[in-house]
Amino acid sequence: MQELSRAIETLRAEIAACAARVGRTADAITIVAISKSQPPERIAAAVGAGITDIGENYAQELIAKHRALEHLPIRWHFVGRLQSNKVKAIAPLVHLVHSLDRESLALELERSAARLGRRIAVLIQVNTSGEPTKGGVPPHAAHQLLGSILGLKHLEPRGLMTLAGLGESPDRVRQEFRLLRTLRDELARDFGLENFTELSMGMSGDYPIAIEEGATLLRIGTRIFGERPATK
Repeated sequence: MQELSRAIETLRAEIAACAARVGRTADAITIVAISKSQPPERIAAAVGAGITDIGENYAQELIAKHRALEHLPIRWHFVGRLQSNKVKAIAPLVHLVHSLDRESLALELERSAARLGRRIAVLIQVNTSGEPTKGGVPPHAAHQLLGSILGLKHLEPRGLMTLAGLGESPDRVRQEFRLLRTLRDELARDFGLENFTELSMGMSGDYPIAIEEGATLLRIGTRIFGERPATK
C-alpha cells in the first residue's frame, strides 16, 4: 500500500500549494476520500496514511464498510443521492450528509435523528450546472429548503455541496463553484447563521479550482485510490 501513502502525501502537498497561492491554509480544507467500490483494506490503508474522513455514494456500501472498519477512527460522509428508505440505516453512522436536496428527505432524516437522540449535520446539494442528470436543488430554491431545515430540531445545516458539470471548461467550472460560494454567503447572511460555512465542491479533476473558490471539503477518489476496480 506504499503507492497509496505516496498518493496521499503528494495530494496534501498540492492542496497546500494551491491554498497558499490564494492566501488560504491547508488546515481549512478537509479531504473526504471517496471509497466507492474500494475494499475495506484499501480504506484502512488510507486511514493509516492520515485520512480521517471517508465518503460513500451508496448506503449499502457505507453500512458494510462501517461494520468492517468500526475499530478505526473514521468520520463517514454520505455523498450520493440518498433514498428515503435508506435513511434509518445510515443515520446512526454518518458524520455528514452532503446531498440533502428535498424537504421529504429532510423530514426522514429528522425522524431518524430524533429516534436516535442525536443531531445530523447536513449540506444542501445545489445543482449549479443546470444539468438535469445532476442532483440538487436549483440555486433559487435553496432559500426555501434551508428555511424548512431550520425548523427541524435534529438537523444541523452546515453549508452547501455541488457537482460540476461533466466535460465543462475550467472557466465554467469556476463559475459554478463561485456561484455556490456566493449562495452560501447569501444564505448565511439572510438567516443569520454563523456555522453555515462548509463548501463541498471539487473532485480529483477540478479540486485546484475548488480550493481557489473557497472549498472546505474536497471529495477525492481517483487521486487517492486510483481507478475504481471494474465491476463484474
